[in-house]
Amino acid sequence: MTEMTSKEKVSLTGLVFFYLLCVTRYIPGDLGMTLYHTAKSFLTLAPFAVGLTIIVVTIMQRIVGGKLPWDRVLRFYLFFAIIIEIFAGLYNYLDKAQG
Repeated sequence: MTEMTSKEKVSLTGLVFFYLLCVTRYIPGDLGMTLYHTAKSFLTLAPFAVGLTIIVVTIMQRIVGGKLPWDRVLRFYLFFAIIIEIFAGLYNYLDKAQG
């Protein structure tokens, strides 16, 4: 297994922070509700990203014929989680804007 370069570490850290930004459900003026809705969003949507990650990593490992490094698995998870959170966030905010 090869060591991650500093560029890969920076990009992975950036992905983690972007994911945290996407999962945050901001409620103006109410920190408690912001934390509640953020935790609720994470706990309800993270299993979907985990499931997709398991499926894709299993397929990739069969294709490659070996185990994938942990940073690649984490990148797959972050990719799926960010896409899911963006669509869920758009749905939540557009739903509140309409009524």
